[in-house]
Amino acid sequence: MFSYQYWLRRLLLWLIDEKENGTRQIATEEDEDGEGYNNFEHPTEEETNKRKGRRRHREEDLNIDEEFTKEEIKEKFDLLKEAFDELRDGLTKLEFEVEHLKDEKIEREEEMRLQRVELLKLIEFTKVLKQEREGDKHIIKRQQEIISAMTSEED
Repeated sequence: MFSYQYWLRRLLLWLIDEKENGTRQIATEEDEDGEGYNNFEHPTEEETNKRKGRRRHREEDLNIDEEFTKEEIKEKFDLLKEAFDELRDGLTKLEFEVEHLKDEKIEREEEMRLQRVELLKLIEFTKVLKQEREGDKHIIKRQQEIISAMTSEED
């Protein structure tokens, strides 16, 4: 059987990998749709190297040998706890951004529906005005014929 330390290490590695892959996957999916974060900046090479270095450091922190003292183990656990808290905060931030984007999408869709309804009303109003204009033309033509008939009778 595997030791408790092994499972803890595997769980933390899995959480770290899932978080990093999940963040990239969300950004990639949004970019493929032609939408997404307009101000999304790709990390610079230096930032990428920092993350890799930090990740290597975290992997080293996961290794606990029997020769470590209680204080060293506690210190490593505190570092892992901080890393987990950072991941959780990042996830919360991403969830908030996703909800915000969903809300914006819903608002845009509602605005489009309202504009569509307004456009349909304007089209209907234009049709009514055309019919009234045609009716007015017909009335004017009949009145001109009546006037012409009356003027020809008087002559």
